[in-house]
Amino acid sequence: MIARRHPVEMGLEGRSSHTVPELLSMTRERRRESYRAELRELRARWLDLLESEIDPSSRPIRPQYIMAVLNDLLDQGAVIALDVGENGWWFGRNFQMRGTQRLIFSGYLGSMGFGLPAAIAAQLEFPDREVACITGDGGFSMVMAEFLTAVKYHLPVRVFILNNRSLGMIMQEQLVEGFPTWQTELQNFDFAEFAENCGGRGIQVTEPDKLEDAVSDALGTDGPVVVDIETDPRRFI
Repeated sequence: MIARRHPVEMGLEGRSSHTVPELLSMTRERRRESYRAELRELRARWLDLLESEIDPSSRPIRPQYIMAVLNDLLDQGAVIALDVGENGWWFGRNFQMRGTQRLIFSGYLGSMGFGLPAAIAAQLEFPDREVACITGDGGFSMVMAEFLTAVKYHLPVRVFILNNRSLGMIMQEQLVEGFPTWQTELQNFDFAEFAENCGGRGIQVTEPDKLEDAVSDALGTDGPVVVDIETDPRRFI
């Protein structure tokens, strides 16, 4: 992977725990206060923008508000398994990691359906930590049978589905490239009822004023739970 994106004069290969301290020993400290002030201002403006987008009254529930609620209520030591899709965009843009929270995601492979199996593995590895899966209806539907695994072993994974009834990321990519949206609509499905049929807990949220209580309820549930949150597939249009 060295120089995969940009050509370099010299590539370094080795453990970062060894190479980074060596590189740091060759640097000198520079303090550019004007640049630091500029970065602080840019960060403050960015956070103000994110705050202005939340809108806790909009229906369908805005993804920005969903992330804000999760940001406030997830434990500071939670392990978060992030699926691939538009849910990942909103998480990366709007969620602020806190405390000792850890994030697991598919990264460059972009494997839809990653979230739930990763959450199950994380709960097995960290049985005393809160584990949350943030996914979309597209990614979850690819692996939803694994919720039975969580029920069988009584693993208290909390699955939060941003249900926009579409393959939202694919739809946006088609729009950006100037193509008509094609085959991105998904079958409307009650994931909360599915969770109940599996023997777990299911919570469906369609109203924004019910979201905080639903998330709190899910986090306090002793066992696997799915929170099916209705959101908007057309918020860029």
